Amino acid sequence: MSYPPQYGHYPQQPGYPPYGPYRPAGPTNALAYAAAGLFLVAGVLALVIAIVGWNGTSDNVDMLVALVGAAFSEEFTGNLDFAISVTMSVACSSLSLGLVLLARVDVVRWLLAFVGALTSVYYLYAVIKLLADGGGEYIAMVLVSLLLWIAATVVVVLPGTGRAMRGYQRRLAQYGQPPGYPQGYPQGGYRPY
Repeated sequence: MSYPPQYGHYPQQPGYPPYGPYRPAGPTNALAYAAAGLFLVAGVLALVIAIVGWNGTSDNVDMLVALVGAAFSEEFTGNLDFAISVTMSVACSSLSLGLVLLARVDVVRWLLAFVGALTSVYYLYAVIKLLADGGGEYIAMVLVSLLLWIAATVVVVLPGTGRAMRGYQRRLAQYGQPPGYPQGYPQGGYRPY
């Protein structure tokens, strides 16, 4: 006695892979766009922090201590000009490179990882220095910045983000043909099946 084919258990067609004629979906673009979005948010936050502390006389101490380089300002210059310029540089770099990352250029991914790692290390040092100097009440914005930069850096170096970058480059190399389909023969035509 033979049973009818069950749902999902159809006989294998010759010439097709076991799960049908289509390849599984390739890497998703979500991680590349998430990394770009996180760096854009971190850049906007750094830009806002730099604008608030522009002249160094703001009464918002939370924002002044969140300037990139503010922990080193006493040792180097004695004022916050150094920290304001570094914060503006970090903000503009991350904003411009984050916009380029939306186009999924792989080199930009590593440049953003470098900028994010340096900024994260600085903010970690700033948290430790603020806690050691008894400035725990001013640590909120520094912690927010630290967590945002760490999240952006981790997402940009994830292997899935790299696969999204390479997947885009493969699609560009195939002149718009979906992966797994015949690319044509030198005579310019496709072989009929």
